[in-house]
Amino acid sequence: MNAQAAESFESRVEEGYRLLEPRQKYTQAFCTEDEIAIAEHIRDFITKEVMPYRHDLEGGWHRDDKLAKETLHRLYAKLVDLGVTKTNLPESWGGLGYSPVVRQMINEELSRADIGLATKVGKIHWIVSCMVAAKRDDLLEEFAPRIVGEDSWTACVAITEPAGGANVEDPALQYRTLRVIAKEDGGDYVINGHKLWPGPSGYLDRFQSAHMKGHLGYWTVATTDPNAGADGVGLFYVPPDAKGLEFSNPYEKMGFSYTESNSDIWYNDVRIPKRYRIDTEPGQGAQLVSGFIIALGRLAGAARLVGLSEAVLEIVLDWSQHRIIAGTPMRERSLFATYLAEMYRAIDIARQYYLSVTWQVTRPDVYGAPWTKEMKAKCSAARSYAGDTAQMVCNRAMELMGSAGYAYESHVEKYMRDYKIVQMWLGGAQRDRLDIAQGLYGPFKWAGSDF
Repeated sequence: MNAQAAESFESRVEEGYRLLEPRQKYTQAFCTEDEIAIAEHIRDFITKEVMPYRHDLEGGWHRDDKLAKETLHRLYAKLVDLGVTKTNLPESWGGLGYSPVVRQMINEELSRADIGLATKVGKIHWIVSCMVAAKRDDLLEEFAPRIVGEDSWTACVAITEPAGGANVEDPALQYRTLRVIAKEDGGDYVINGHKLWPGPSGYLDRFQSAHMKGHLGYWTVATTDPNAGADGVGLFYVPPDAKGLEFSNPYEKMGFSYTESNSDIWYNDVRIPKRYRIDTEPGQGAQLVSGFIIALGRLAGAARLVGLSEAVLEIVLDWSQHRIIAGTPMRERSLFATYLAEMYRAIDIARQYYLSVTWQVTRPDVYGAPWTKEMKAKCSAARSYAGDTAQMVCNRAMELMGSAGYAYESHVEKYMRDYKIVQMWLGGAQRDRLDIAQGLYGPFKWAGSDF
């Protein structure tokens, strides 16, 4: 596709659709009019400031690393200036203190442009949620000034290990397969082990530029004793420059090629003070991991998948208006109109469900804490349905648009590459379904398991 055709394509996708506007799609049963206004503001910003640079976030067709890094850091810094990284930090610490519902709406709007960029923002939300839930005011005092300051920072939660992709997410295994071990040594913990896939991860120069100050560090899921099961698991903060940290080169991936820099991490006698263990009460570590990292992480993934799906629908709606079949726009022919309607229907159902579950999260006295099997089931249902929706929408878009959808300039191929990892992380689509079943009639264990 030449430059003139690409420019024409970009101009066509600016057309708006009222059903997809925040005041239509976000239900006031779950949020206020003021919160919808916030989502509108974010949407306008994303459309004007981020959408035009979607290709550059991957470094263009030729994956120019320098272009990708500059674009990612520049756009991320703009989002920091906008305040999105401090939305869940309590106002008492200089944050915005937004409700979980409005934060998910922002998640969705960011993902219309780039689901990897939205995920990068979400890493700050993740670490704040864990520190707030653990009532670690001392750590909030340490990190809040950087989160609310003018500089932009990133952060990472390290979960997965070589022993098994979804072992940490499997309640039947009770964290007994964890092999990153934190041993007490006087006033410190000494951490040894190996993590896969944490992101953004790597040596510090990857996270430093004119637009990004650096990396806040690694909130690491580890155990003091694998035989202790849930009683041994904890969440440990490891500074990004801690002695003994080693990283592999970043993984080469089909999607999230630069927005999420993933690598192996080796902890080689990494020493941290005891106060850097986030959980402070018996069993609290398991609650943080199961509830605030896994369950609520899946729920955030649902919102992001919905945002990505909506972006794809917008592209197809515009393209099918200008694709003429025997004198009639493609989208006005009944066969194709029903396809488009089915795409919208699935997207809106996925949206209303994740909003409903998020609203329930704000009422733990009624529905249970995030780590209960019932709420974990609902968060898993939200992510699994949104993942299936993204898969259907991307496939349908590619089929409807044919070679135009397959082309780089359409952006559909990028959204297709990007959605898959969000459907798979934190246990994946099959683990989602198992946890839904656990919520119905669990807990159950693997046949023949010693756990």
